[in-house]
Amino acid sequence: MRRQLTNLRFWIMVFAVGWLLMVFASIAFWPEPGEESPDQLAVEVTNALRAHDFHRLEPLLAVGGEDVAKSTVDHFKTAQVESGTYRDGAIVVAYSHAGTRAEFRLPVELQDGRYVVNPVVTPKG
Repeated sequence: MRRQLTNLRFWIMVFAVGWLLMVFASIAFWPEPGEESPDQLAVEVTNALRAHDFHRLEPLLAVGGEDVAKSTVDHFKTAQVESGTYRDGAIVVAYSHAGTRAEFRLPVELQDGRYVVNPVVTPKG
């Protein structure tokens, strides 16, 4: 036993097995993208935009990943997000900027049984 504890090959093997187990566990428990209902999605998107946190917005997107999340959040950097609701197949984010009220629509899609937003305009073909 003492010989095994001082053997470098033993520790390399332990490290490799431990690393593989950690990767497997993190993938197995990775949260699903999106939300279970469009109303929950509207709440989460609104909270992410209010907090200007693209890391919270990114898993709610259908496409685009980090770059699209950053640009969407940057759109609201100087705005005051007032509310977000699900209406007519889209999340409508009401905000004000320099005293002017406006709305921003994010189309909602259903992917793998979960609702996600698609801030990128893509042609249907």
